[in-house]
Amino acid sequence: MKVSEPVVAYNTAHLQGLRNRLIALIDQTSDERKLQDCLDLLQAKKPMPCMFTEEELDAVIDSAEKEGFASREEVDMMFTKWRH
Repeated sequence: MKVSEPVVAYNTAHLQGLRNRLIALIDQTSDERKLQDCLDLLQAKKPMPCMFTEEELDAVIDSAEKEGFASREEVDMMFTKWRH
């Protein structure tokens, strides 16, 4: 099996783009609690609590839709917050 390292880890242009988007969002925010939550998350020593592959996330969303917890419209509205 051939193994390769993720390109993103070494792509400084990509990382700088992420930093720039974070800075822009931070500059637009005046909610102290939200900023503190972001700071806490960035300083956390443990991994992100919810990490899914695309396939796993799709399965979770499909399950929630079938159980009536979320409609496709609600899911789309939630994800539009993070799209750019």
